[in-house]
Amino acid sequence: MAPQHENQSGLPPQGPGQVGVEEIDLFDYLLVVWRHRWMIVLLSFVAMGATVGVMLLQPRRYQANATIVPPMQMLQKQSTMAGALGGLGSSMFRNILDSGSIASIYVEILTSREVYDTIVDQFDLMNAYENVENRTKARRRLAGNTSIKTTNEGVVKVAVTDRDPNRAAAMANAYIAELDRQNKRISTGEATSKRIFLEGRLKEVETRLSRIDSTPAHEAQIQEMLYELLVRETELAKIEEAKSMPTLQVLDEAVVPELPVARGTVTKGVLAGTVAFVFGIFLAFLREYVAAVKGRSAATTHVTQPETNVHRVAPQGESAPNRAHSKGRRPVAEVGSNA
Repeated sequence: MAPQHENQSGLPPQGPGQVGVEEIDLFDYLLVVWRHRWMIVLLSFVAMGATVGVMLLQPRRYQANATIVPPMQMLQKQSTMAGALGGLGSSMFRNILDSGSIASIYVEILTSREVYDTIVDQFDLMNAYENVENRTKARRRLAGNTSIKTTNEGVVKVAVTDRDPNRAAAMANAYIAELDRQNKRISTGEATSKRIFLEGRLKEVETRLSRIDSTPAHEAQIQEMLYELLVRETELAKIEEAKSMPTLQVLDEAVVPELPVARGTVTKGVLAGTVAFVFGIFLAFLREYVAAVKGRSAATTHVTQPETNVHRVAPQGESAPNRAHSKGRRPVAEVGSNA
C-alpha cells in the first residue's frame, strides 16, 4: 500500500477551485474602515481645521464693479443695417456682429498691454502688490484681479478686486476712462487718415482743373462735380477729427464697496474634509494590505523552515546493533559478554 503523506503545513486542504481565491464582501470593506475609523476621522478634522485657519488668516478683499454699453448711435446703425438686409441677410449680419461686435473690441482693448501698463503706473502697483519684481508680474497680478465679461446684449462688465476698497473702485473707473481714451485715439487716427486721403485727392483734382482749357467739356464737368464732393467730404473729415465726444456710455460707475468678497471658508473646509476622508480610507486599505502581505510572508517562512528536533527513523533492514551504535551505545550481547 502506498504510504500516506501527511499535510505538515498545518493548513486546511484546498480544492482546485479554492486555491488563491478570497471571497470579500461589503462587510469586509466596512470592517476595514471601522478598524481605522479614528485615523480617518482625525485626518478629516485636521484637514478641515487647517483649511479654515488658513482662510481666516487671509486678508479681506473687496470688489468694485462698473458697467458700460456702446454708444446708442452705433447700436442704432447696427440694427438699421441688419433690418435693411431682411430675413436671411439679417441673421447672417447678426452672426457677423456677434463674432466681432463692439463689446468684443472693448474687451480686447481693456485687456491690452497698453491699458495694463497705464493702470500699473497710475496706481504704482509694482510697489502696492507684494512679491512683484518687474512689470510683467505686475501685469499678471492685475489681470488676475480683474474680471471683464460681456453679455449677449453687448454690455461690458468690469470688476476689480483689491485689498483696498477705495483703490478697487478707482481702478475700475480708470479702466473705463482708459477705454474711452483709447477709443478716441483710434477714432481720431481713422479720421486723420481719411482727411489726409481726401486732401490728396483734392489736390489731384485741383491740378486737373487747372488745365481745364485743354479738357473736353464732359470730363471737365465730371472733375468739377468731383471737386465739390471732395471739398464737402474733407470738411466733414475735419469735423470728425475734431470731435471729442465720449465713445462709450457708462451705465454703472464703480463705487467703493462696503462689504468684502466672501472667502468661501465653509465650502473650502468641507471640501478639504471630504478629500481627507477619502484619502484616509485609501490609507486604511493600504495599511491592511501591507499587514496582510507581511502575515503571508511570515506564515510561508514558518512552514518551509526545516525541523531540527525530529528523531531519526532507521531505514528498514538496518539491524538493532547498528541503531544502537548510531546512538553511541554498545549492543546488548556485547554488554552481557563483558559482564
